Amino acid sequence: MSNCRINIFEAGSVLNNKWVILELIGKGAMGEIYLAHQLNLKRDVAIKVVSEELLKDFEDDPDEIETAFQRFKREVHAMARVRHPNVLQIFDYGSAVIQRETGECPVEFIAMEYIPGDTLRFTMSEEGFYPEQDLTKEWLEEYFLPVLDGVKAIHDLDIVHRDIKPENILMDGMTPKIADFGLARSTRLKPVTQSMDVKGTAHYMSPEHFFDFRKADQRADIYSLGKILFEAIDGKIGEGTLPFKAASLQNPDSPFFQKMDRIIQDATAEKKEDRLESVDQLRGALLDAIHELKYEKEADSSAKPGRIPALYKPKWIVSGVMIAIIAVAAMTIWHLIGNPGKSPVVLETVPAISEDSTQKGRRQSSTIELAVSDIPKQSILAEDGASMHFVSAGVVSLPEGPNSQLKRSVKVNPFYMDETLVTNHQFVEFLNHNISKIRVERGVVRGDKEIWLLLGEVRENYVPIVFKEGEFKVKNIAYASFPVLRVTAYGASSYARFYNRRLPNYTEWLLALGNENVQIEESVNQGAGARQDIEMESMHGKMHTQIAGDVSIPESPGTKITSVINYKPNKYGIRGMNKNIKEWGRTLSQATSRDKIRGAHFVVLPSTAQRYPWEGFKEVGFRCVREVKIKAK
Repeated sequence: MSNCRINIFEAGSVLNNKWVILELIGKGAMGEIYLAHQLNLKRDVAIKVVSEELLKDFEDDPDEIETAFQRFKREVHAMARVRHPNVLQIFDYGSAVIQRETGECPVEFIAMEYIPGDTLRFTMSEEGFYPEQDLTKEWLEEYFLPVLDGVKAIHDLDIVHRDIKPENILMDGMTPKIADFGLARSTRLKPVTQSMDVKGTAHYMSPEHFFDFRKADQRADIYSLGKILFEAIDGKIGEGTLPFKAASLQNPDSPFFQKMDRIIQDATAEKKEDRLESVDQLRGALLDAIHELKYEKEADSSAKPGRIPALYKPKWIVSGVMIAIIAVAAMTIWHLIGNPGKSPVVLETVPAISEDSTQKGRRQSSTIELAVSDIPKQSILAEDGASMHFVSAGVVSLPEGPNSQLKRSVKVNPFYMDETLVTNHQFVEFLNHNISKIRVERGVVRGDKEIWLLLGEVRENYVPIVFKEGEFKVKNIAYASFPVLRVTAYGASSYARFYNRRLPNYTEWLLALGNENVQIEESVNQGAGARQDIEMESMHGKMHTQIAGDVSIPESPGTKITSVINYKPNKYGIRGMNKNIKEWGRTLSQATSRDKIRGAHFVVLPSTAQRYPWEGFKEVGFRCVREVKIKAK
């Protein structure tokens, strides 16, 4: 008998010559879920995989194992039929035979959209939004109504999800996406034969779902949605709460919450015949409640004119202007002389750094422009397939100079930063895109007459990138997700510019680090090529323990290299900052255009000592940023 052990895949494995497995991100009775990188389309995907041997670790009954396989195939068919922005997208389905030391391991898998963010649970308060009407309304409009849109798209195809809960709704930035169709049922699909099936989560499971699973129709999903709405307002359901019961709010004290209570009761009625029949009914009831809340606020505002007409008198206008001028002047003086009792502070704004992009057909700026009223997406996808996360504007404190007690507070504009360091695979793709202007001599890769990369051994027995038969390749596919090293500042800047991004300056890098207690010593009056690095490991703790089963190069003196995804994300979702790989960055110099690049100042973060841009180091990689510019109306 064939045998395979858990985990089915190891980091660095390649599935069907198309997906590089990066890490295990989930495991359950239905199988395992891996983060993978699709080589031909240069995008990250989630691979959900199931095998008979894996299921035997969870089920003893052969019939149950067969049922699990049927459920898996049903999930594929259900997900593949739905095309909606609020439903997780499936890309591919297939089977493979994995060769293991213990024998062959047949598997079936789904390749689907990878959402690196949180779940709908993250948007909900543990204590509930009650009695805050505005917070409840905003949550409904921003998150819950889009969820209803996704459920309606599912129901329109005669599919019942039957496992809707906050943890099965993934957040792609501000966009909720319904996932996990393992219990989905459709009148167009062959039913799963089973005498008793109580799969699902009890708190969100309708009574008919538990007592007669096959009779659970679209109203079972309505029940689940009603329970989610109840949790959002009243707080997370506790373990002591009885399942399969109708939910209701305790003594709602406003017309809006009284309407919410009526909706919750209608959605969670124990008898499905008494329940709201469709998503359209639920959505309509919510929109009516929201509309009436807005009307009540407008009525309250118009009913209290107070002294508003007096504000239009000239003397009040003049007085208001004078007060505003005095307030602004006072704040300016406060910033100039500093907060009493503290060191003097000078507030300055980091100049915008915008690299030109002269490639035809590409955007001409690394800057994203947003209106003042726009809400930036928390994550975006860059042109090289990298995920970028939003870092809001902030202030970083820096010393005025060596041994100086004076601080200057540097205001940093908002920006997006790559989630991970640029990988060997991504840099190879960039090199091959520019192969016509590249020359390789004695292991030195030159582009635009500048040194971009140094080939050869980075560590003992580790040669990541090779040049063969007129193209660049990752020598071992297991190294595809490792950070590219021995890349120069010229090479890093050229890569960033090619994909309409730029290298971060050191204040942006410090802000993205997410540590409010960061201290950095500026290397004042040190010329290019200075070798003084400021080590900051002691300030920020030890390196994260590597994920079990990761792939790394053979051990040797120096820095351990592993997949870029193996680091835990910080509060912005950015991985691997200030760990064992340093990064190319910029000073605040504005000399960043192609013509002036040789005059620009580069540093190896977290140090601020300048480096020659043609140097390539075995422990230095890079990541990119895109600046966000807020446009005035």
